[in-house]
Parts: sequence; structure tokens; C-alpha cells
Amino acid sequence: MKIALIGLPQTGKKTVFSLLTGMALDHLLGRAGEYHIGAVKVADPRVDKLSAMYNPKKTKYAEIECTLAPAPPQQAKARDQWLQTLKNMDALCHVVRAFDRETDPHEDINKMNLELAISDLSLIEKRLDRIAEDQKKKRDDDRAKEAALLERLKPHLEAGKLLRDYPWAEGEEKRIRSLQFLTLKPLVIAYNGGTGELTGDLTCRLDAKLELEVAQIEDANERAEFLAALGVEEPAIHLLTRLLYKALGYISFFTTGEDEVRAWTIRHGETALDAAHTIHSDLARGFIRAEVMKYPELIAAGDKGHAAEVHLKETGKLLLKGKDYIVEDGDIVHIRHSG
Repeated sequence: MKIALIGLPQTGKKTVFSLLTGMALDHLLGRAGEYHIGAVKVADPRVDKLSAMYNPKKTKYAEIECTLAPAPPQQAKARDQWLQTLKNMDALCHVVRAFDRETDPHEDINKMNLELAISDLSLIEKRLDRIAEDQKKKRDDDRAKEAALLERLKPHLEAGKLLRDYPWAEGEEKRIRSLQFLTLKPLVIAYNGGTGELTGDLTCRLDAKLELEVAQIEDANERAEFLAALGVEEPAIHLLTRLLYKALGYISFFTTGEDEVRAWTIRHGETALDAAHTIHSDLARGFIRAEVMKYPELIAAGDKGHAAEVHLKETGKLLLKGKDYIVEDGDIVHIRHSG
């Protein structure tokens, strides 16, 4: 799971990256043009509650790999590196300026969209040239269909629209997915500041400077009091981590016990067998069944870990599922296996 943090100069993306990854801001400042990689823990209140129930030796959250990319370079070689970095990502997060009335977040968004659209248009031209050369040597119907689709995409991009907004017919997007178009990747927009209207599910607002002040309060109780005084339940950066996770198309299932409470990552629609393989390939090979508890029911039991599980079992709420069971977000899953 890889996501790139992008933005124009002076948008505060280094501060946002520092908040997401815990990397010291002093290490990032004054390093224009550099790339930095860090791990983002996905803030999940469900993990916190399960950890309080089981009091485990370790608690592990889902994680995302985040790359801080510089502002779009103008020099050709640096720009190629920038574009290639973004192509290798599963999703993008655009930090835009919304500091005050003098900053227009929509202008930032339009400028970045133009950068990404130009890249996609260039990729289409190169791909069409390549297909034309190949077709001269040997006619291929699949390549001809791909070329026809690419020709239809060109005017869409030239009109200032993004490929994720294209009216795809069945099977079309799959045909060109391997080309890694940038305007087709999931995009989260993080408004840094208090201006600009939020639009869409994958948008959020935060004040990176204020969030940094909150993060630097070491005492948890003082931090909570500070947030309460501001009238918020949790830092906005926590909401952003969950939004990034959502953009990537993943859900979490949990394993619990006295040794560890852990969030595991799985795609929508994947099965209990996939979950077993995510934990360890040996569990998938020796899969017998999955014991599944629903998070709300486990919490509602109101007991400490093992006692709550016993309660669910006695009330018929501990579910036995086969390998084809579709795992749901928030499921607590224990895999029974042979050897």
C-alpha cells in the first residue's frame, strides 16, 4: 500500500508528512527536491478499544507506506523521476493551501490536475506511437481496441477532465490499467487551513501548524484537554490516515489476544482464506475454519477479552465460517488450522 504526498511549493506538505509519519520536521526542512519515505499508522478507535479489552503485550495498527514528493520539477530529468515515483503509487494525496482568503485551494487543485493530465496525455501519445509501430509488423485486434480507446481518452484530457471521471464502459478501464495513468489513481485532497468548501468523500481539512502543536504535547491528558478546548474529539491528522486507507480500497480485520491485538489489511470482497494467507501462508495451507466475531457485538459484551468471547460463544454470536466467507470490515477473525 503506497501513497504519495504531493503539492505545490509552500503548501505545508512537509508538516503534514511529519504528522503522518512521525518523522522530525527539522529533518525535512531545507531539503528541496528530496524524496522521503515513512510509515503511516492508520488511526483506528476500534484497535484502541480492543487493546483496552485485552491489555495485550503489543498493539499493531494497519500501516501505509507514504512518500513525500517534491513540488513538480521543471527540469526534464527531475520531472521524469517525479512522474515515475507517482506512477508507482497506489494513490495520491494532494495537500492544498487554504490558509486564508488570499489563498485559493481550487487554483492549487487545478494546477496539479493540469500537471497530471499533461503526463497522461504524453503517455497516450507515446503508447499510440508504439502500438502503430507494432501493428505495422503484425496486426493485433487487442492492440487495435486499445488504440481506439486511447484515442477516445485524448479529448477528455484535453478538455481539462480527469480519467477517473471518464464514463468507462465495461472492461475499458481494465484494458489500460497497466499504463498507470496518474489522473486515474485514487486522489485524496487535504485542505491545509480553514478556507475552501470541501467536495467529495475523499477530502478533509486540517490545520497542519496547529496539529503540530498538538502532537508536541507529550502528556496524553494535556493533549486531550487541549483538543477538548478546541471542540474536537481527535486530531484531524487521524481522520486523514483513515481517508488514505479508504482511498486505497482496503478494510481491516482484527486478531486479538493477550499477546497481541492487531489490525490486518485486506481488500473489499476477499475471503477468510485470503485473511488466513494475510496472517501467514501456513494458516492458509492448513485452513479448517474461521471463527468470526463482529466488533460491535464483542464490545457490547462489556467484559474483558476472553470473557467477552465466551459470552459471544454462549449466545451463538461466535460464527464458524468456511474459506469462502467474505470478510467484513471490523471482523475479529481467528483461524483454526491443521498443524
